[in-house]
Amino acid sequence: MSAAALIQLGSACIGIIGSLFFAIGVMRQTVEAMARLSGTYWDWNPHMPIALAAQKADYLFGGGLILVAFVLQLASFFAPTKPVLTVAQAALAPWIAGAATVIGFFILRAASKRLAKHYEVQITEWLKKRLEKGNAAT
Repeated sequence: MSAAALIQLGSACIGIIGSLFFAIGVMRQTVEAMARLSGTYWDWNPHMPIALAAQKADYLFGGGLILVAFVLQLASFFAPTKPVLTVAQAALAPWIAGAATVIGFFILRAASKRLAKHYEVQITEWLKKRLEKGNAAT
């Protein structure tokens, strides 16, 4: 194994670990935690649930994709080195990959926005319940 391949192998492993920490940190950001960050002592900021929900959704998609990329990089070391594409197919592969990347981004971006809206609704409901409890106690 060349030094370059050894470095790539090590970077794939470190990337997987880093991606897992990133993903775990975002997954542990619960609706309640985001709602508490959105709220103040007296009321809540209506812009914070939107921002925190979008941030969590983007991080979940981004972190997941980064993790998959590093896992695929690591898996490439276990794959056979025999060519799987013809010369003509290999010439088209970068163009197809580029187009798939652009299309995939827009599809995942739309999915991320839907997930963010889901979290936003949950955060707002949590804040409204807390506000109702506070008003009922007074």
